[in-house]
Amino acid sequence: MGIERIGVVGAGQMGNGIAQVAAAAGYAVICSDISEASLAKGKKTVADSLGRLVKKEKLSGPEADAILGRITWTTQLADLGAAQFIVEAATENVNLKYKIFEDLSKIAAPRTILAT
Repeated sequence: MGIERIGVVGAGQMGNGIAQVAAAAGYAVICSDISEASLAKGKKTVADSLGRLVKKEKLSGPEADAILGRITWTTQLADLGAAQFIVEAATENVNLKYKIFEDLSKIAAPRTILAT
């Protein structure tokens, strides 16, 4: 089984960085968080980061657009069911992490890699 899609739970500092790096490596990314506001903040952080790379001439504008275009932002954890590799990057709350992995185990394919 090859990895084509990477899921990220959490659009905060760690999650949006993971999403950016995975998308820059050419993967389709599905980034999930609990609110539209969190997703908007995560998307803006990635867009700003890519903008700085363009300004430093480390990326072209079209490359930055392509990277951002490979990331899908969603409030529906179930959307991560299409990913072959899912990284949990939620806030450091053990009970929340247990709940996330419990939910992921119900939606992920049996061979999906779940990581934290």
